[in-house]
Amino acid sequence: MDEQYSDSYVQLLAHGPFPGRIDPWAETGRYFHQIHSGMIGTLLEQLRLPLLKKGYVASRETSLQIAEGREPDVAVRSGGPLPAVKHWDYASAAQAILTEPGIAMDWELPELEAIYITGMKMGDLITVVEVISPSNKTHDPTIAEYQERRKHLIRVSGVNVVEIDLTRSVKRTLSDILATTYPYHVAVYLPQKPSWLLGVDFQEAIKPFALPLHETVIRVETQAAYDAAYRQASTAVQIRKERYYNEDDLPFPTLLTNDQQRDALRAVESWQTELVRLSKV
Repeated sequence: MDEQYSDSYVQLLAHGPFPGRIDPWAETGRYFHQIHSGMIGTLLEQLRLPLLKKGYVASRETSLQIAEGREPDVAVRSGGPLPAVKHWDYASAAQAILTEPGIAMDWELPELEAIYITGMKMGDLITVVEVISPSNKTHDPTIAEYQERRKHLIRVSGVNVVEIDLTRSVKRTLSDILATTYPYHVAVYLPQKPSWLLGVDFQEAIKPFALPLHETVIRVETQAAYDAAYRQASTAVQIRKERYYNEDDLPFPTLLTNDQQRDALRAVESWQTELVRLSKV
């Protein structure tokens, strides 16, 4: 006879040891690839109606991290040509919908690079959202190619780019010194405007951000998208089953303090203990 588990057990198992924030063990490519796919779908569903109300449509495309000349994870398009950008303040617009704009970055810094997209109609593509994969932050040539495409997209094509990076690593697609102070970030690049970095600390919930469109923004609940994708992929179930919730398999431990490592291990231990208790109820 198959085992039966309580709703409490199933909910605890699905949410994992780190509910409401990033699971550090899920940052490896093996697990994050599944979360990446789920996040794109969740973000599309979250944005669908708000975008339609403003006259935009979002679509899933092949990521520019994968191949040159292909469109990114989420592309937002408007139905017609756009007037030239005049006096629009992204920071004020973001604050108006109760999101932090982040920290302003110098647009002229060389690390503000862009994405290259082929086959799009001039003025048709408005915003690009990329969820960065850890596998695309390991080799310098791959990073450089991605940065060059990003640079072209922003500076030449005049497209907004939002970059969501939710995995720690030594190498980063954003070279700005500000990014090195945070393990995770959301970066917002605006053509001919200051760019913004929304840093996320370890053990902190992913902050919502203001998705830039044409002189307007939409609030995006980033943590909710991550949580839904994490549960959808049964990430915690996989990691637990494969016995990877241990100190040796913690990705990039050197990027964490000793206290952070101990806290993460304690969270896993407490979660495991409660699962055992609930399994006997």
